[in-house]
Amino acid sequence: MELSAAQIQAIESGEAVPITVGHTKYVLIREDLYERVKALLDIEDAYPLLDETFREGWDAPGMADYDRYDELKHQ
Repeated sequence: MELSAAQIQAIESGEAVPITVGHTKYVLIREDLYERVKALLDIEDAYPLLDETFREGWDAPGMADYDRYDELKHQ
């Protein structure tokens, strides 16, 4: 596969480059950007950080009602 000069310049500057192979669309990005995106999408690794970040909110008085949302929405 050959990239145009514009595509190469875009990738080198950190931009995503859309390509189509057959009927399937892809996006080319630099490996360092891919690793960052991959880490963001690996949500299981983020659970401890999310719990810590929102701990105060989880313990807020109204959150008990949220836990019973299905039960309360029918009242």
